[in-house]
Amino acid sequence: MHELILRLRRKPAAALRLLLASLLINVLGLASSLYVMLILNRYVTYGITATLLTLTSGAILAVCAEFALRALRIQLAQEIVDNNDERLATGVFGLLLTARTAALDARPLGERTVLLRHLEQAESVLSAPNLATLADLPFSLLFLIVLALLSPALAGVALGFFGLFALAGWWTHSDLQDNVRQLTQVAEKVNALTAATSHAADALRQFGGQAFLMRQWQELGASLRQLRLNLAARQTSQASQVQGLQSLLSVCLIAVGAVLVVAGDLSVGTIIGANIIAARALQPLSRLIALGSPLRQADQHIEAARRFAAIEVESGTGTALPVYRGNLELRGVGFHGAGHLSPLLQGISVKLAAGEALAITGRNGCGKTQLARIIVGLIEPTQGQVLADGVEVRQLATAWWRTQVSYVPQETVFLDGTLRENLVAARTDLSEVRLRQCLAAADLLRFVDELPQGLEFRLQDGGRNLAPGLRRRLALARALAVDGPLVVMDEPSDGLDREGIQVVYQCLLDLARQKRTIVVVTHDTTLLRGAGQVLDLDQLRQGRRVTE
Repeated sequence: MHELILRLRRKPAAALRLLLASLLINVLGLASSLYVMLILNRYVTYGITATLLTLTSGAILAVCAEFALRALRIQLAQEIVDNNDERLATGVFGLLLTARTAALDARPLGERTVLLRHLEQAESVLSAPNLATLADLPFSLLFLIVLALLSPALAGVALGFFGLFALAGWWTHSDLQDNVRQLTQVAEKVNALTAATSHAADALRQFGGQAFLMRQWQELGASLRQLRLNLAARQTSQASQVQGLQSLLSVCLIAVGAVLVVAGDLSVGTIIGANIIAARALQPLSRLIALGSPLRQADQHIEAARRFAAIEVESGTGTALPVYRGNLELRGVGFHGAGHLSPLLQGISVKLAAGEALAITGRNGCGKTQLARIIVGLIEPTQGQVLADGVEVRQLATAWWRTQVSYVPQETVFLDGTLRENLVAARTDLSEVRLRQCLAAADLLRFVDELPQGLEFRLQDGGRNLAPGLRRRLALARALAVDGPLVVMDEPSDGLDREGIQVVYQCLLDLARQKRTIVVVTHDTTLLRGAGQVLDLDQLRQGRRVTE
C-alpha cells in the first residue's frame, strides 16, 4: 500500500480529481440505501404509485451516474499509475545490461533471475482498480455520518466494527510480513537452482550432480511449499475473519435496530437501509484487508528493484582518443576477486608497443581470464593501472574502448538472434563485404553459405544450437568484425580440432602482419613460442621473472 500512496503523492492534481470522483461515487452510492428506506417507509405504507415511480426513476439515474463515474475514475487512476512499472522494469533491465560486471557478479543469481518477474507481479497489483479501492477508503466516514444522522446507536455499532476491522487488518499485516519476505527469498533460491539445471546440464548427468541438486531442490521445495501453505492459511483466515465480522455487524445492527423499532424510535425501513449503509462503509476497508498480502509483496518487489538500482554502472562518459595506435601497458595491476581470501593478481607490470604480442600462461585458476577481462575493460583492477597509448583506460569512454579491442572470450556466448545480428552488434557500420571476410578468416563462410537461412540463421540459448567448435570460430569472426587495434584472445584454440587450430594460427599471423597488438591467454606451445613476450603468472607468484 505504501507504493500506491507514494504514487498518489507524486501527482497531487490527478489524486485530487480521483478523490473528487470517489466522493461523487460514494454520494450516489447512498441512493440505493435511501431508496430502500423510502420505499418501505412511504410507498409500502401509503401505496401511492407516483411515489414508487419517482423514487425508482431517481434510483436508476443514480445507479447509471455512478456506473459512468466509476468508468471515469478508472481512467483517472490509470493516469496516476501511468507507466511507472514499465519504466521501472525497463530501467532494471537497462541496469542488468550496463552494470559493472564485478558489481553484477556480487549479486545472487536468483535475485537477477526473478527481479523482472517480480516487477510484473507488482504491476498487476499496483493497478488502477486497486488504486480506486484505496481512494474509496476516506469516504467510509461519509457513510458513518449518514448512519449517525439516522440513528446514533446504530452508528456506534458500525463504528465499533470499523475498529475491529482495522485491528484485524493491522494484525494480518504483522502476521504476513515476515512470511512474504521469507517466501520471496526462498523463491529466489529455487529460481537460481532451476537455472543451474540448464547451465550445467551435461555436467550434472555425467558427474552425478543430480542427487546433490535433487536434495537441494527437495529441501527448498519443502520450505517453499510450507511457506505457501502458511501464507494461504493466513489469507484464508483473514478472509474468514472479514466475512465473519461482516455477518456479525449485520446481526448486531438488526438486533439493536429491532429494540429501537419496538421502542418506537426507528422504522423497519430505516433498519434495512442502515444495514446497507453500514456494509457500504466497511466495504473499502474489507477490500483493502483482502489486498493486504499482494500489496505487501508488491511493495517488497518494488523496494528490491530500487535497491538494485543502486548498483554501480559502467561510466557513460570518458575520453575517446582521436586514434588508438595500439600501445598497451599494465602498471602494477592487481585484482582481488569476490570470495578470494588473497589477491588473485598482484603487481603485474608489462609494456607492449603497438604491433607486439604477449602470451599469458599459468596454471588453471591463477587469474589469466581475469587479467584478460581487465585489459578489455569488463572489470577494473583493484590496484594498479591499465594504460592505452599512455592514457588510463578508466578515463576512456567505455563504449569507445570496446570498439578498439577485438576480444575472443573463453566462454563463447551469443545473443539469441541471427548470425548477422551477432556479427554487426559491435560494428553497426560493418559492410557485407567485410562481414564475409571475417567469416572467411574464421573458416565459416562455406558453413554459412550452405545454411538455408544463411546469415539469417538464428542462434538460440546463447548459441548452443551450434557445435562448440563452430561457436569458437564464430567468436573469432565476431572479434575480427570489431577490427580493433588491440586483439585479446582467451584460449582461442581450446576445444578446436587440428583444422580449427590452424585457422586460429593463421588469423593471429595475419593480425601480426597488420601490426595489431596481440594479447593471447594460452597453454599452446606454438602460440607461446610465437609471442614476443610471455607472462607466466605462476612464475610471478614465485617472485621470478615476469616476461621473457
